[in-house]
Amino acid sequence: MNKSVPERVKALQALMAEKGMDTYVVLSSDAHQSEYVAEYWRARAYISGFTGSAGTVVVTKDKAACWVDGRYFLQGETQLAGTGVTLMKMGEPGVPTWDDWALAETPANGTIGIDGRTIGFSQAQMLKAKMKEKDLKLSCQEDLVGMIWEGRPSLPDAPIWDFPASYAGESRKEKIGRVREHLEKKKADYYLVASLESSAWLLNFRGDDIHDTPVAYAFTLVGLDNCDLFIEPVKVTEEMKNALAEDGVTVRGYGDLLAYMAQIEAKKPEGKKIRIDLDLRFINQLLVESIPTSWDMVKEETDAVIMMKAVKNQTEQENVRKAHVKDGAVMVQLLKYIKDHAADDLTECDYADWLDAKRRSQENALGISFETIAGYGPNGAIVHYKPERPECATIKPEGFLLVDSGAQYMEGTTDITRTIACGPLTDEMKEAYTLVLKGHLQLGHAIFKEGITGTNLDVLARKPLWDKGLDYKHGTGHGVGFVLSVHEGPQNISFGLNRIKLVPGMIISDEPGFYPTGKFGVRIENLVMVMPHTENEWGKFFRLEAITYCPYEREAIVKEMLTPEETHWVDEYHRTVYEKVAPLLDEEHRAFLAEITRPL
Repeated sequence: MNKSVPERVKALQALMAEKGMDTYVVLSSDAHQSEYVAEYWRARAYISGFTGSAGTVVVTKDKAACWVDGRYFLQGETQLAGTGVTLMKMGEPGVPTWDDWALAETPANGTIGIDGRTIGFSQAQMLKAKMKEKDLKLSCQEDLVGMIWEGRPSLPDAPIWDFPASYAGESRKEKIGRVREHLEKKKADYYLVASLESSAWLLNFRGDDIHDTPVAYAFTLVGLDNCDLFIEPVKVTEEMKNALAEDGVTVRGYGDLLAYMAQIEAKKPEGKKIRIDLDLRFINQLLVESIPTSWDMVKEETDAVIMMKAVKNQTEQENVRKAHVKDGAVMVQLLKYIKDHAADDLTECDYADWLDAKRRSQENALGISFETIAGYGPNGAIVHYKPERPECATIKPEGFLLVDSGAQYMEGTTDITRTIACGPLTDEMKEAYTLVLKGHLQLGHAIFKEGITGTNLDVLARKPLWDKGLDYKHGTGHGVGFVLSVHEGPQNISFGLNRIKLVPGMIISDEPGFYPTGKFGVRIENLVMVMPHTENEWGKFFRLEAITYCPYEREAIVKEMLTPEETHWVDEYHRTVYEKVAPLLDEEHRAFLAEITRPL
């Protein structure tokens, strides 16, 4: 029998009492601190009913609350209604953080429980430091939600597959060599890779363990003379195992990492001190506790492999542009399909399904890169709205349909948002769209000096809205992987402090928005690549190259609100879109594209 959310919470509270825990925290992550996780790890969604990609649930003896960020305020209100789980809107006045609330609700000398696999070591250390004020204990040994979760999905067992160097631009031998150079610089013996994307990138494989993100559950341990991949053996075909072995990679069981480290410790020369390099943000608490106590941990501010894969090589850059051209052709077809059928009583789900199918039919397509967001009217104001039958809205020949979507191709990962006019628009809609477009253009055409971070650039996208006393409650840009996760760091564009300098080869999104609750949503997103601009006596300067090729919504643009320079930028972008995408279209769609990309 499938229990209701109140029944699940009550069962968890009973088990907490049995285990001597006063408070239990349920995070959204897995054993690798991933943003998107396999169904097995969706404990927070199970216990609360809130299905957004991020959030935290805290359960006490008689209360339950769920923290969500600004992207999910409206979704949280809908999904938590009637569950007895209180919605906590992160960052809003008077709303405590989940850890402050948990500490306040836990009696002195009490115990806070958490599945130690789902909390990163750094986060756990910060929590422990706060807990000292009340002499609280942190118990990380047991997964209580898993104990009450009837019918919990099993861990994935799909096989991994080789990702050719012709797409990756670098062999796994070369990448492992770069890691060993890093070890020598750090005077370390081993490098432990916990991030799923990092293992896949480093060893040039991809998997199917997480929906829309081609990774597999694995750890990688790189030594000065050896490299070991810890993954369920059933996931590695004999052919793949041999290919890895040829490059010096040994396959071991997913659960064998702890025993293998103990074996290294037991066999080390007398007096030898093992040094292991790792990023404590991606290593879970239980794993760190299991590293031999005699080992020295080289604590990195930023994971070296994550930095390596963030900077796309020349082959990756060339391939990802190809991916965006074919994706642009799909998007142009979507624009025409929406405008041709806006009066045909199709739903958000119908359009999302049409788009997903069209992408999957493209050459070298691997699937979509995340679940398509198609929000019509007020639903567009829900930042990460997910249309679901039968509740999804029917489109009318008026107003905005916001579509945020992307694909995985062998040539790269795409992510694009377009806000589409389904018919007549109000003046308020047009003004909002144009303000967002102005910020999008200003950021997309930024020229900046070497050493600048995304934090420095964020204001460019927000200023047109700020000038009107308006804003949006999400970051302006996120990094994007190469046939990996659509959200990858370490770079981003946000007013939150980020110390990662933007360098050529990094891909990042440019996606300001505006979301008046209950009315409509506007978001415009291109992916941009950091490129060299000029170098002179004043230093090196970089620029952003738009690698997304899809027209803006000209019916929503108030030209009088644009400066002459901004108007020129739109026209030049549209000219580029037509030149790149038109050759992939039939005559009917080429004519449509020519019409919507004509000069403003």
